[in-house]
Amino acid sequence: MASTIGLNTFIRDTGNPRTGQLLIDANELAGIPSGSSITGLTFRMWTSNPAAFPPSAATWSDYTINIGPGVAFGSQTTTFASNFTAAPTTVRSGPLTIPASSFPAGSTPNPFGAYIAFTTPYVYTGGNLLVEIRHSGSDIANPANTFLEVAATSDPNYGVRFWGATATGSTATTGAQANFTVVQFQAPGTPVEVLSFSVE
Repeated sequence: MASTIGLNTFIRDTGNPRTGQLLIDANELAGIPSGSSITGLTFRMWTSNPAAFPPSAATWSDYTINIGPGVAFGSQTTTFASNFTAAPTTVRSGPLTIPASSFPAGSTPNPFGAYIAFTTPYVYTGGNLLVEIRHSGSDIANPANTFLEVAATSDPNYGVRFWGATATGSTATTGAQANFTVVQFQAPGTPVEVLSFSVE
């Protein structure tokens, strides 16, 4: 299901605390059989990004990921808690260090970067999926010209197959609609070791 998006946004504001949500339609997750455990996720750099990320090892004092069942498209809101239809699972929290150059650049598309491993696997039982990331600022300044591959809000599939929101601060309760960051999941229980989502 992977393809190049051709749109870009700054990496999720690495130098400052942020909250973000990604809502993914169940049909985009058809390759993950019900009952499989998702054990990690990652992103990839936009095709024209000039250099691998990060330029040196980057550490966040807290990088929390919550995953749970998501609302039906058309019901999503910029009030974060309202987008979960049941209590989410905190699949990881605490410090996160990403080694230097873990997210490659220079290819079309770029390979996905190093996985952010979960300490608690998320058991996917079908339906729409909501991923929420809440993180502190990292110990490096935002590198210049560092872009993640995204699908923009102008994409015709936005709000139908995927949707995103973001806010300043790691404890934000509301945010604003935002581009959708292409994400890849690690799901060892599936027929293929790694599953990815992106716009066709």
